[in-house]
Amino acid sequence: MKLKISKYGWMVLSFLTFITYPSKSQQLVVGIVSDASGEPFSSVSRQLQIELNALTGVRNEFVFSPSGNDWNRDETEENLHRYMKDPEIDLIVTLGIISQNVVSRLPETAKPVVSINLLNDEFEVLSGSRLTQGDDSGLRRISLPFSLRDDIIDFYRIFGFKHLSVILPSGLFSQDSGLETYILGGGKDFAISISEVDKNGNLIDALPSETDAALVFPLGFQDATVYPKLFSDLNEKGIPSLAVEGTNALDFGATLTYNQAGMFQQLSRQLAIMILQVSRESEATLLPDLTSSAQRVPVVNMESLRTTGRYPEWKMLENAVLLNPSKIPGEELTLHQAIAVALENNLGNKITDQDLLMAQKDVHIARSNLLPQVELSGNAIQLSENLVESSMGQRGEFTVTGSLALKQVIYSEAAWANVALKELVAEATKQSGRQETLDLVLDVSGAYISLLFARNNVEIRNENINATMKNLEFARARADIGEGSVSDVNRWISELNVGKMELNDAEAGYRAAMFHLNELLDKPVGDPVSLPDSVEITETIINHQSVLDALFSRDPMSDRYADFLVDEMLMHSPELQQLSLADEMLDRQKSMQIRKMYLPEVALIGNADQAFVREGVIRNPQLPVPPPPDDITWNLGLRVSIPLFEGGRKKQEIEKATIGQEKIAWQRKDLLNKMEAGIRSNVQFLKASYRELALSETAAKAASENFQALQDAYVQGMANAAQVADAQSVMVRTRTMAMGSEYQYLLDYVKTERLQGRFLFLEDEIEKSLYVSRLLGSLETE
Repeated sequence: MKLKISKYGWMVLSFLTFITYPSKSQQLVVGIVSDASGEPFSSVSRQLQIELNALTGVRNEFVFSPSGNDWNRDETEENLHRYMKDPEIDLIVTLGIISQNVVSRLPETAKPVVSINLLNDEFEVLSGSRLTQGDDSGLRRISLPFSLRDDIIDFYRIFGFKHLSVILPSGLFSQDSGLETYILGGGKDFAISISEVDKNGNLIDALPSETDAALVFPLGFQDATVYPKLFSDLNEKGIPSLAVEGTNALDFGATLTYNQAGMFQQLSRQLAIMILQVSRESEATLLPDLTSSAQRVPVVNMESLRTTGRYPEWKMLENAVLLNPSKIPGEELTLHQAIAVALENNLGNKITDQDLLMAQKDVHIARSNLLPQVELSGNAIQLSENLVESSMGQRGEFTVTGSLALKQVIYSEAAWANVALKELVAEATKQSGRQETLDLVLDVSGAYISLLFARNNVEIRNENINATMKNLEFARARADIGEGSVSDVNRWISELNVGKMELNDAEAGYRAAMFHLNELLDKPVGDPVSLPDSVEITETIINHQSVLDALFSRDPMSDRYADFLVDEMLMHSPELQQLSLADEMLDRQKSMQIRKMYLPEVALIGNADQAFVREGVIRNPQLPVPPPPDDITWNLGLRVSIPLFEGGRKKQEIEKATIGQEKIAWQRKDLLNKMEAGIRSNVQFLKASYRELALSETAAKAASENFQALQDAYVQGMANAAQVADAQSVMVRTRTMAMGSEYQYLLDYVKTERLQGRFLFLEDEIEKSLYVSRLLGSLETE
């Protein structure tokens, strides 16, 4: 008899086993012989101890084969014979292809043996081990409820490769186990080759150049660093990998597996039940051979897919479980790095920097007017003869002269005022640039936090789909045995598709948030952005959370905090600084016009001339006119000027400046009111989001516990699908709210810091300490 039982059926089976056998039994001594000491053999062995101890109600003893002899048939055979002869060992368990092949070829077994090859019965038939012993021997086999060949075919369906390289340990391949025949017979539409790895995890021979997919067997290494290197090399070469070991391999970088996390736990439970049956000499008609009615669901590592660049069609992964759906390969970007990149690359920031440079140049230009102005010139003149004759010997037909002119402003109110005004304009431009920088930091921080939210939202939606798939699998299992209805199956199918729609929307939002951040960083918009796995973003932005805890515990304290922020805003706000500078500019223009009414402009002027060539001079000897000088001629003077009447322009300029100052005073008051209202409002929002942190966490925890309780009750038939679906929906909603509350709290804090005119999390430790001291001091004085 062959029973078809899904993984949820094991819950029922375990329950029946507990009822069938007493809770207490005699201690068993179990000898375990495995092909290797690493994964997955070690995890199966550990879980077997837990399951068997739970079934028997006593602490059983387990004897393991020595480590360090991985994939060695001779050592495996020696350990098996030693356990057979050991009178203290009651029963033997073999794990792996080699150990099962060895025990199956024994003419007889002196003790009960439970054997599993970690593949399936199809392999046993092909390898010949299934035909070696009859059913009356002491050997009991357990075959996994799947076909590796079927997994390979489905792997081919997803990726459509042409050459599959099978990577396995050299010791396994060299044994006479029939593995080569089993593997090479599994491909018809693609080529298959075998690649071996040594004990250090290095490929003995390079993969064939035509390799475009890989099947990785359990390597059994205890050194965990072997796997990340192997899968990393495959991913960088664009080779997707199918891991037999299960989801552990996906954590190391494998692309896909069909063996989900609970499979080896179910296998260990099956082993424990069979051990218990064999030890009791029970006629176990319930469990002669097991297969699974559940559909094999691929588990896909999205990070590996993104690294390989081998994206299958969307429909190929329609029923897949996705791991790392939001994990982006590449160098991780922290918040401080994002801000630094934005300040360096952002186009708006670059334009503001150029404006400041231009304003500084205007200051230098204005100051140059106060420095000596020296001009050197030269003239070459050809005159007509009649002009030469009329000059009475002072000018020649052809003359070359050089001149040097000097002008030095001694006092000019307009020139000095121009310098002062240009300096004020430069400072105003600087404050405008600072305002631009603060706005950019706010935008980048908001975009970064929004990207974190979007990434975690994808994770939540993906986990919701995985939970729904488990519920659907259980509903189908119940429907198969007549305990459930088709209505439950349809309900979970509906929930699954709705969940996938929500995941699609979440992924679109994640990509859109990534594009927005790249836009602010002035990077290629389509570039991926990798975020750290565990971002302590709260500690990064808020370094005085303990102070805020005390401030938001009572309402008056939050009002004092707002007062402190207003004081900080008066000192640091670039908007207020710009208005103050505008007022100073108008005041300087006004004072200039007043001073020009009674203060003259004084300048020193001079000139020097030298004739280098003077030809064709016509002199009249009858006239006593001395010849023109051949040496340098010069003059030096002082120029003083004051305007007497300009049509009342100065008076109008003064009155205009006065009106402008009144306008700025009103603008300043209006800006102060708005900024103070903004600060006090944001403090209230900050306090509200702070208090929502604990509320949302409590709600999410309660919803999660409620869902777990209802799901357990659903498994036991004490709750219906509608109740579980509603609980699951509330769990997802509250988890999203809890995550949103955390990020909203950070956004409110960043906005509050922007209003005060500085971001404390960008300051050094000394300034942070001084800030907190000022904050505490302001609270103590009030």
